[in-house]
Amino acid sequence: MKTPVEILPAILFLLMAATPCRGVIAVTWLDDPLVLAGGTTQYLPLDLNGDSITDYVFAAGIGFVGGRPEGDNQHLIWPSGGSNIGGQIEPLAEGVEIGSDSGNNTWIEWFGGVDGYDGLILCVSGGCVGRFVGQRAYMGVEFDIDGAMHYGWLDLYVASLSAGAAIYGWGYETEPGISIRAGAVTVPEPSTTMLIIGGLLTIGCTLRRAKARRG
Repeated sequence: MKTPVEILPAILFLLMAATPCRGVIAVTWLDDPLVLAGGTTQYLPLDLNGDSITDYVFAAGIGFVGGRPEGDNQHLIWPSGGSNIGGQIEPLAEGVEIGSDSGNNTWIEWFGGVDGYDGLILCVSGGCVGRFVGQRAYMGVEFDIDGAMHYGWLDLYVASLSAGAAIYGWGYETEPGISIRAGAVTVPEPSTTMLIIGGLLTIGCTLRRAKARRG
């Protein structure tokens, strides 16, 4: 019969196989925020990962600021209802998970693949409306890098009394398909599985020393 020390490598392999790999969170903080003002027509393309490919375009016009994902990219919105008509970009609090399951919530969904812009703020004579109005929060994004989808966030502020917005920076998971928390700048602390692995390693070392003393 195999000893605990001898079966430890197999246990570790199974645990590590069950633990999703995490990459590194790449973060860009801007020395000066990118400002969008709704007084004149303005377009702001963003390349989130520095590969010279535009991932998102923000636009400002008379009384309006909004954003649009390029290609197959998407962002999280509060849907307006109906089929494929978009909605308002949803402000996310720090720590909200952004990933493939985010669109399963009843209050937000992933959206992209259209030519129009989803709103951050719309101002008319009666005032300004939009779910992002008057807040500094995070926008959840899903974008393509070399044929694989990555999840990330943008740090945005949207004005409350006039059509305007500012972008302070962004971050994304370098490992494709792995979710990220809004505002996260480092990978999470070790998971329970990894803590178990560490404990098993400690037990293995103890057993090995005990066996050596008996021998």
